[in-house]
Parts: sequence; C-alpha cells; structure tokens
Amino acid sequence: MSLRSLLTRLVPGASGPPTGGWERPRVLDRGRVGRPQIAMDDQGNALAAWHHRNQADEGIYICRYYADQRGWDVVPRRLDSARTQAQAPEIAMNYRSELAVVWHEQEEGRVRICARHMLGSEETWVPYPVTLQVAPGEVHSLHAAMDLAGNIHAVWCLGAPGEYRVYASGFHADEGAWDLEAIPLGEASPDPLFPQLAVSDTGQGLVVWSTEAPEARLVACHYDRGARSWSDRPTLVARGRSVYQRMAMDARGNAIVLWVEKGEGGVTTLHASHLDGVTVEWRQAPLLSAGRAILWPQVGLDSQGRAHAVWRQEAAGVMKLFAKHCVGGRWDEQRLALVEDLGDSQAHALSVNPQGHALVLWFQNRDAQSTVCVRRFDGRAWSAHPVLLGAPSRREIQSPGVVLSPGGQVAAIWRQGSAEDGYIVSAMGQA
Repeated sequence: MSLRSLLTRLVPGASGPPTGGWERPRVLDRGRVGRPQIAMDDQGNALAAWHHRNQADEGIYICRYYADQRGWDVVPRRLDSARTQAQAPEIAMNYRSELAVVWHEQEEGRVRICARHMLGSEETWVPYPVTLQVAPGEVHSLHAAMDLAGNIHAVWCLGAPGEYRVYASGFHADEGAWDLEAIPLGEASPDPLFPQLAVSDTGQGLVVWSTEAPEARLVACHYDRGARSWSDRPTLVARGRSVYQRMAMDARGNAIVLWVEKGEGGVTTLHASHLDGVTVEWRQAPLLSAGRAILWPQVGLDSQGRAHAVWRQEAAGVMKLFAKHCVGGRWDEQRLALVEDLGDSQAHALSVNPQGHALVLWFQNRDAQSTVCVRRFDGRAWSAHPVLLGAPSRREIQSPGVVLSPGGQVAAIWRQGSAEDGYIVSAMGQA
C-alpha cells in the first residue's frame, strides 16, 4: 500500500482495509458534536460518549463496541432525559465493564450535576439520571472515575465570580446509593478552580487543584476508602503558580502530578510532584523540562509505580511531542522526541496499562496535511516509528482520547471537522 493510500483511509466515507493490528476507523456520529470520551474493559469492550446538538434538542449520546463482534452499535443512543440541555459528559469505566456517565446541565442561571450508571455489567441502566447537586453559578472541570468494586467518584468546581468551590460526590456500590449531598472540599476561591481526580482500582482517591489563596500553591484532598470520607483539610503538594496539571495514581496509592508553571520572560517549566502511598507524603522531583511553550502534559502509571510523561514543547520554531520515563522514582535525564519530521505536533493523548506498556496518539500537521499517528512503548522502549492511522485532509482534528487495556487492546477516538459539521471517529486495534 502506498503512503498516500494509507493516509487517505480516514476520510469519512472512504473505504480500505485495516492496517496491521488496526481495524478500519469508524464514524460514530456527525453534526454539532462535542468532545468525545472513550473507555475500555480488560476484554476489549469499549464505550464512547459525547454531546450532540441538533435543531430539535441536545443531549448525551453513547455507543458501545463489542470485542467478540468486532463492531460498534449500529446507531448511538441518547442517555440523558429529553428535557435537559446536557453538557460535557465524563465517563467512568472499570475493567469489569461497569460504567457511569456524569454531566452538567445549565438552565436559567442554575446548574444541575447529573449522573447515570449501569447496574453491574449487564447493560441495565438505572431508570433515570440522579441529581448530585443543583445550585446557581457555573461549572468548571468536571471529572469522574470508578474503582474495581464499582464505586464512583465525581468532582467539579461550581460557583460564581467572587466565590468558587470544589465539590465531590460518590456512589457506594454495596449500598447502591450516592452521597445524600455534594461534599465541599477546601476553602472558597474568588477565581474558578480546576480540580483533577484520580481513583485507584483499590478505591483510594485523590483530588488536586491549584489555588492562589493565600499563596500560589497546589493542594490535595485524599479519599479514605475505609472511612468513606475525604480529608477535611487540603494538604500542600507544592508551592508555585500552576497553570495546568494532570495526574495518575496506581493501585498502591502512589501518585504523580505533572504541573506547568509560567515564569518570567515567557519561560515555562514542567514539574512533577510524587505522592508516597505508604507515608502519604509529597516530594518534588527534579525539573522535567523548561522552554518557551510547554503544552498539555499527561502522565500514566503502571502497577509497579513506573510512569510515562508526554507533552508538547516548542523546539526550533515548531511544536514537538516529547516523552520521559520514570523508574524507581527517577525520571530520565533526557527527554525523547517522539516526532522527527518538520511538522507541528498537535493535540495528543496518553494511556498506560498495568503491565507497563504505553500508547500515545497525536495529530501531526505539515504542509496543510493532518495525519493521525500512534506510537507504542512495549515495556522496554518506544517503537522506532509511529503508525499512521490516516489523514482527514484539511479537516480540523481535535480532542483525542486513547485507552490501552491490560490485554493490549487499543481504543482511540477523536473529533474532526467544523463546529457545525463535525465527526466522531474511532479506531480500534491491538498494540
């Protein structure tokens, strides 16, 4: 197959055989669609969720992938109730195929945080969405996660100019019920907060956010699975003015937070803060990188506490994708460039499975041509060259997501097209 044939496979409506261990990409939906999310269990079954708006209504749609049939639902189905204006779906799914979707609705100056989950893994959903909180204001940074026992956690920031606060709510699988009311975490802030959530398979939880009251710092609240409660006072993670952070947690409670700090002269720095799951103490790792532009760092942990970090950074006038590996709490001294051509690296997504394998998906632009690329870490080293999944020509591509399961199955998803005429596209494969 010629390179041009390979790079044109992804245009919606095009035909062509799959390449290597990848199935032909599938268009799941088209129209005024929002950012998609995808999750996968350890059997290779997957769930995708996104927001869709048309002339009549709008809401959350889901689509299931069945590994034994190697196919998606024929058509996606609407999940939320027809009366709502649902936005920003966040999905949580564990390796047992149990799943939940959390979203928010904005109506007449009030916000409603809603959730709906499956009863076990039999694809039977609770009859109606559950309301977790109703209050005036606006929502920022809504996240959800699930452990192996089916317990669900959701966190978000809600408020209005002058007073914002982080909230949490949890579903307890053994009781079959959500918390009676949303739980406030930390103090109120005059500016919006952007909490990040991580939940381990064993049920430990962590929420991290940046605040400037009374000083610029990162703070965290910990979830005690035995007491079924969040810490009443945030602990200090690191001092500094973080403009972006992402984190991951392993089954033993170890966690890593990547955060970006803007300094003088336009120089940005990439930091890593490590949480010891035994002592519950934070320590600062050596500086990972510094430069004029560092974008969207992501981190993943395997079951042994080894980590991968991936970010985009300006180099020689173009944006490049870089990676570092952490073993035994020590990061590689040198960053690894995952892209070697002269184009710009665009939006990316990282997934790390418990065995220590990793996969990164990104978009590469050169000469007005966009390509969708993946590269795999096999436990020892990154593959010599990326796999090219295709090229949507000049269609704008954004919002990638990727999941690498313990069995090596891969689910990738992204949005492409304009605001009014967008596509939700997914590619399934074997790493």
